[in-house]
Parts: sequence; C-alpha cells; structure tokens
Amino acid sequence: MSNKKVKAQMRIFKELEDQLLIQAERVGVREDYSPMHMREVESDALQKHLIAFYQERLNLEYEMQMLGTDKKEVLIKLERLEVYISRAERMAQMYEKEMAKLLERLTPEKEKVEKAIAARSVAVIGGVN
Repeated sequence: MSNKKVKAQMRIFKELEDQLLIQAERVGVREDYSPMHMREVESDALQKHLIAFYQERLNLEYEMQMLGTDKKEVLIKLERLEVYISRAERMAQMYEKEMAKLLERLTPEKEKVEKAIAARSVAVIGGVN
C-alpha cells in the first residue's frame, strides 16, 4: 500500500473511533472505551493469538516427528509460523510499553505502576487472561 492510502485509512479509523467514543458517552459506557481499557482488550486478543500460534507450532513439530509427514512442507509451515510468532511477540512488547506509559500518565505514583505492570506480566507469563 502506498503511504497516502495508509494515511487515509488511519484518518478514517480515527474518525470512527471518535464517533464511537461520542456514542459511548451518550449511552453512558464511556469507561469501557478508555485508552487503558482498549489497550487491555487489544493485548488480551494478542495473547490469545500468541497462544494459538504456540499450539500450532507444537502440533506441527509433533506431526513432523511422530507421524513422519512430508518434512519439507512442515518445515515451510514452521518457518512461516515463526515469522508470525516473532511479529506477535514484538507487538506484545509494544503493548506492554504502551500500557506502562498509560499507567504512568494516569497514576503518577511509581509503586502502583510497578505493581500493575508486574501483575500484568505474571498474568501473561502464567497464561491467565
């Protein structure tokens, strides 16, 4: 995509987001669409995708080792899957940094921020959503 198309799409998404926030405020559910809550929803969805990618990788490795299927084909699938996993992991790190920035902006007390980040990291590592 060209840079102009990407910018145009981003303007459209921003306008839709603004309209959604206005409607949420009118209905009285504005807190469900706060920047923090939206980032949490996106992060949770990303974690679910990461788990699915890890499960698929395990399935492909099992298929290759135990069932003796065409190794070339499975290796190609594994290679593609590794690219998706690395992208998702980079996005997870990006979301974690964004969450930390939002928390720092919303709560200036460092102790609360550190506890929230630590709790979030433990939940992600432990697989609890």
